[in-house]
Amino acid sequence: MNILHINPGRAFGGGERHVLELVAALAARGHRLHVAAAADGALARRLRDSGISHTLHPVVARQALDVGAMRRLAALLERHRIDILHAHYARDYPVAAGAVRWRRWRGKLAPALFLTRHHYAPLTRSRLYRWWLGVTERLIAVSGYVGGKARASLGWDDARVVVIPNWVDAERFRLPPGVDRQSCRQRFGLPEGAFVVGCLNRLEANKGQATLLSALEAAQGLAPRLHLALAGSADTDYLDKLRRQADAAGLTAQVSFLGFVEDAPGFLAACDAVAIPSLDEAFSLGALEAWAAGAPVAVSDAGGLAELVAHEETGLRVAPLDPGAWADALRRLAGDADLRRRLAEGGRRAVRRYAPERAVAAVEALYRAALTRHQW
Repeated sequence: MNILHINPGRAFGGGERHVLELVAALAARGHRLHVAAAADGALARRLRDSGISHTLHPVVARQALDVGAMRRLAALLERHRIDILHAHYARDYPVAAGAVRWRRWRGKLAPALFLTRHHYAPLTRSRLYRWWLGVTERLIAVSGYVGGKARASLGWDDARVVVIPNWVDAERFRLPPGVDRQSCRQRFGLPEGAFVVGCLNRLEANKGQATLLSALEAAQGLAPRLHLALAGSADTDYLDKLRRQADAAGLTAQVSFLGFVEDAPGFLAACDAVAIPSLDEAFSLGALEAWAAGAPVAVSDAGGLAELVAHEETGLRVAPLDPGAWADALRRLAGDADLRRRLAEGGRRAVRRYAPERAVAAVEALYRAALTRHQW
């Protein structure tokens, strides 16, 4: 199959990693991969560095109704006889649908259009928007939570909105010989004798790190060895707020602000437990990565996190924005080795359900089924 993925992101986040790994897996299965992305963006650089067989096209829409981008994309579909067109950001949905409609209006064959929804925010509910996206073959949601939001926004049924969860390569999180927790802690400057709770997520208000700081303050008398390691790129104003909060609470020595961390496996290996206090999440690649690394997790009881984590089996679910509840969860994790062991083992079992091979095979099966209706 000739498959064209659209991802305009210039930074490298979860959506870009999703496309990178999907492109790599589909290329390994013998398909011809094309990617429409910013030539100077992080995804394009990683694709070039990876050696993955693909063709890059610097077609990026400036806005949702970028007519010029629609026409350039339609020309790409013709030139490369694209069978599958797959858009991954909501801004690109109308552009991709417009390219398909452009070809149909001109009486020409058009590829099957797929959309992946990575976010929980509702899509536009207008009748025009629903009609415009009506040429879509399938919308793939990364969780049942996201799928429900998409169905409600677009009025589509279960057959048209399908759930294929994100995945993680668990082998990537196995430490190589000679590398242990102590060496990882030294590399990140984390204290050896502390109980380190890691949070690997972008630092912004809806990710809930302020609640973790309040919980750390509340838990001091009961779990004095607690140390919080916050890793991830940051909203500058929010980072300043977190630093002031830590200073005011006298927690400066018990909180590490590590910034963006390239080596996620090494960071997770340095942690005794992982906390994900987000107010809402579509899914949680962070939980999968923690499970793969063998770390027990505590997550907010909200959105895709609540769907993913089984309380007391694969993690602890905690009320979001409740410092007292989070303090209790941190205290339990720090003080109960049996609990940590049980949750880590449950996570290791659960992460097997999210192997890349299963997800890629499911996506490929949808593509093949669509080809029967969209042949050149």
